[in-house]
Amino acid sequence: MFTKSDALQIATTAHSGQTDKSGGTYISYLESIANQLEANGESEQVVITALLQDIMGEGTGYTQAKLSELGVPADIIDIISIVTHHKDQSFIDDYSCKRMAEGIPAEDATYEAREKDYLRYIEKVKTNPIAKKVKIEALKTLLKDDLVAKNERREKKNKFRIKKYENALKSLEE
Repeated sequence: MFTKSDALQIATTAHSGQTDKSGGTYISYLESIANQLEANGESEQVVITALLQDIMGEGTGYTQAKLSELGVPADIIDIISIVTHHKDQSFIDDYSCKRMAEGIPAEDATYEAREKDYLRYIEKVKTNPIAKKVKIEALKTLLKDDLVAKNERREKKNKFRIKKYENALKSLEE
């Protein structure tokens, strides 16, 4: 049987050397999400998914096949695939070019396009109850002050990211 401990071991290896937005270890960020979900009484499947939610993202080299070889159950791999956000760069480029043609400054058009792309991804996440629970908790964690210091919240890039996360969380909680 695949356990939380197995997931933590795989996630720790996969995210070795990675940091979160505040400079802490990325695995600590994932553990905080998993621990909160566990404290909320969620199932071990939800907690395992929280630990592995970003394992197929950029920079890990983990694929569905590799996770399967490591013993991760197919149903959890399927959920991880839903939770993993891969930017649709062609959508972003097309959308931002259209907005720039309408007179929107390039930086603003790009931020707007990224938010639209992210909200399209959130609609996919909403289709799976476990993915939805994990993403809600991840967004709540990302919006905590210790991940984006108050003095950095005024920077345009961070203001955009905060707005994107707030809108995504609102969409998921509807």
